[in-house]
Amino acid sequence: MGEKGCTILIADDEPEVVDLVRIVLEAAGYTVIAAADGEQALAQARTHKPDLILLDIRMPKMSGLTVLNYFRQDPALTAIPVIMLSVVTTYPEIRSALEQGAIAYISKPFELREMVRLIDRILAMNNAGRENLRQHALSDIGKR
Repeated sequence: MGEKGCTILIADDEPEVVDLVRIVLEAAGYTVIAAADGEQALAQARTHKPDLILLDIRMPKMSGLTVLNYFRQDPALTAIPVIMLSVVTTYPEIRSALEQGAIAYISKPFELREMVRLIDRILAMNNAGRENLRQHALSDIGKR
C-alpha cells in the first residue's frame, strides 16, 4: 500500500483519467495533486515537490517530453521519479522518454492495480534501483 505522506502528481489532460487515478491512488494511501497541461505540471512540481510524477506525453501547452526535460534540468526536481502515462506507444517516443530519465512507461489503457504496484515498487527503491529499472525498460523496448 501507499506510503503515508507520499504525494503523487498526475499530469494528464483527460479529466476522466485524472479522476480515476486519483481515486485509486488515494485509496492506496497516497496524496494526489493534478495538472491538466504541461505548464501546470511544471508549476505543480515546483510548488509541491511530489514524491513521484505520472506524466502524460500528449498534453496542451507543453508536451510531457518537454516537461520531463525541464524536470531533469532543475536540480530541485531531477531526482523525482517520473512514470510516463500515455496512449503514445511508438518505440521512438517510449525510448525518448526513458532516455530523458523517465523510470517507466505505462500505456493507456492500463491496469490500475498494476499501476499502483509499480508506484509502490518505485517509491520503495533507492536511486540505483530506479536507474536499474529504467535501464531494464530501455533494453526491453521492441521485445514484446
